[in-house]
Amino acid sequence: MVDLRILVLASGNGSNFEAIHKACEEGRIKGRVVGILTNYAYAGVITKAIAYNIPCGFVSGVHESPVHTLAATRSFIPNLIALAGYNRIVPPATVDHFHGVLWEGVPGIINIHPADTQEYQGLYGHEFALGLLPGTKRLTETKITVHFVDHGVDTGPIIAQEVVPIDEDDTLDTLRCKGLKVEHELYPRCIEAYRTMFGKEV
Repeated sequence: MVDLRILVLASGNGSNFEAIHKACEEGRIKGRVVGILTNYAYAGVITKAIAYNIPCGFVSGVHESPVHTLAATRSFIPNLIALAGYNRIVPPATVDHFHGVLWEGVPGIINIHPADTQEYQGLYGHEFALGLLPGTKRLTETKITVHFVDHGVDTGPIIAQEVVPIDEDDTLDTLRCKGLKVEHELYPRCIEAYRTMFGKEV
């Protein structure tokens, strides 16, 4: 099976990037992270990427146009793009370009979302679960979701989900910590499963 060349798109501290990179280093994912692409010049993921000697790219402002985003992603020659806290919508041209890279008919971009995408899409997934958004009520559990990326916002087919119980004393900070612990285990497993299920024979 082909080794993965993973491009991670991130806007924050990069904890999921680090989990993916470590899984590659430890052989839990057969492949490597070939680059980081971020839209935020002060993102913590940049510091982590430098520490691991992984190239970084930057798209922001005028350079976040569909043409620039596609060019930036293609420059790393990835065969899988993993969104990890990326707070921008991937342009349709980029989604379409990477569709079928590893297997005909299979999307080439995946995302991890801190909620059940069948119930809530977009930012503030933990706030939704805690009933902190207008018109919402506190749940007893939430789900971390790994899904394919399509032209919508968190609307692509679900790859895997894992339940995160919400305790009575959970706050936004404690739920985020619980969710991230699940994400750091689930995302690498899904990425390797993607490779073995959809990777081309070479």
